[in-house]
Amino acid sequence: RESPVACSAWVVLAAALSSTALGRSAAAGADFMRTIFVEYEDGDSDGHYTLGLAIGQAVGDVIREIWAADTELHAMEAWTTTQEGRRIFANLVDASNKSFPLYTREVEGMAVGAKVPIRRSLVNNLREEIAQWVDTEQSLKRHGHCTDAYIFDTGKRTAAWGHNDDWTVNWRKAAYFVIATALNEDGSVKFKFGTWTYPGYLLGMQLNWNSYGVVWTVNSLFPQSYWDTGVGTAWVARHMVGATDVESLIHRAADARVSTAMNYNIGSVRSKSMWNLEVTTGGAHAVHTVDAPYSHFNEFKLLNVSQFPEASSAHRAARWAELRPSNVLELRAFLSDQSDREWPVWRNHSAGDDCFTEVTGIFDLHQRTLSVWTSPSHASPPEMELSLDFPGVPPAAASPP
Repeated sequence: RESPVACSAWVVLAAALSSTALGRSAAAGADFMRTIFVEYEDGDSDGHYTLGLAIGQAVGDVIREIWAADTELHAMEAWTTTQEGRRIFANLVDASNKSFPLYTREVEGMAVGAKVPIRRSLVNNLREEIAQWVDTEQSLKRHGHCTDAYIFDTGKRTAAWGHNDDWTVNWRKAAYFVIATALNEDGSVKFKFGTWTYPGYLLGMQLNWNSYGVVWTVNSLFPQSYWDTGVGTAWVARHMVGATDVESLIHRAADARVSTAMNYNIGSVRSKSMWNLEVTTGGAHAVHTVDAPYSHFNEFKLLNVSQFPEASSAHRAARWAELRPSNVLELRAFLSDQSDREWPVWRNHSAGDDCFTEVTGIFDLHQRTLSVWTSPSHASPPEMELSLDFPGVPPAAASPP
């Protein structure tokens, strides 16, 4: 039996595909990005299951189609059937579920809604962790995922950063937005959030913002020390969605139970301030306040951590140092740059680089907008522009103008 929330999410999805809503607009001729609107009871097991179920029902066709051809996912699944893989996979699932059982319920709900095996859905959400073991055993190189570049000038009222989200699977037409309303037990609004996410992923891992005025993106890091147990980074990212301020976000990201590392790029709509956060295995972390042009790729810059080298990061960092963008147009040009044919900034599975840039997002804290592209951003207007403000939230959960 479908719940009312799941049904409403499905109906609103159909409307979102053909119209504009909540301040969003599509560039002429562009494909409107699939967007799911859903509400759920926060903190309630059935509520979180229903959230996952609604998403799975809304995009199950996409999830099934893209996973059927996903050789990376298939290799990870095969590894989890080996003696060591079975043990590590069980450890990661058990630790993640014990720490955040409500988010595991969302994974279960998505699997049921999308009509895919729950085990496959769990492997999908542990890609960051499992890749470390699979790549090591098969002597594969680490794949650098994502570029972040900041521009900042108080005199020119500039505080923005751009994020290229990269992965080895082409998800440009398969990823989607979720705009969610978290409810209290009495049905009143608790807070709202938005996220752009990979197929079947827990919310909070890529482009994210909430009604408290907290904004963040995520980059992979590759420490040489990581655990064969602990909480998966997707569960940690999902927990970050409810952060009421930047301090809370950092506290949630730097969870002492986390099994591996991650980089977070953070902004406050309220203060127009930005930070870069590195978290490594076990929650050790360092924060940099961004008060000038800055960039981060897939190598540690703040923490003194032994790490695997990543060729693409070195090349992208060198190109950023050459261009050093200082305004939004220059930022778009950098994020679109392909002058380095072997290791470009905007990636398209070319030459020695086997990653795709799935989406480019630019958070402008003064304009209070997120602009997004699935093609090089310098060449066209945004495919979508989303407001970072949410209507209908209580004052305690709203970011003041």
